[in-house]
Amino acid sequence: MNTVFFDWGGVVANDPGDGLLAEILINLGASDEQVKEIFATYMRRFMRGEISELQYWQALHDDYGFETDESISDEFLKWKGLIANSDILNLIAEVHSLGLQTAILSNVIEPSYNVLDRAGYYDHFDYIIASCKEGYSKPQPEIYQIALDKTGSTPQKSLFIDDKESNLIPAREMGFTTILATHPDQIIADTRAYLESL
Repeated sequence: MNTVFFDWGGVVANDPGDGLLAEILINLGASDEQVKEIFATYMRRFMRGEISELQYWQALHDDYGFETDESISDEFLKWKGLIANSDILNLIAEVHSLGLQTAILSNVIEPSYNVLDRAGYYDHFDYIIASCKEGYSKPQPEIYQIALDKTGSTPQKSLFIDDKESNLIPAREMGFTTILATHPDQIIADTRAYLESL
């Protein structure tokens, strides 16, 4: 074992963010069906950095007629996931103290990435693999390979912690050890138990 990969929302931060992204769309007038469509198309492209934030809002205006003003970007700043859980940050420091690399492997849009970067949260990690920078998002296999290439690790020497089973499946199929995150205390206990078993 040489590398522990952490998802951000739902792992390092308690809030996975899906609810806020959906709420923003609903407040613009989107139906539940439209929210699903947008998540599968424009949000996915936004998450992978294929379109800018401006292009995202423009596409929603052009295709759905949603009207936004210049302050709409501030809605992203309401995400509780922009604040890390201090207990998980302590766990990350603990992992470092064992001589292991740590990395973020996260689906994140550019505005959130920039806030987290400016706040210094990414400084807690050796590597950052963010969907908006890589052009791929979990659960696409390519982003897991990018993560391995960047860290110089192999699946057999990697632990990946994520709050979505769908994101863990491809990692597990590649040979990663995985932990499904459900609660900060569980993340800490399961990570310690695994590392102590090595």
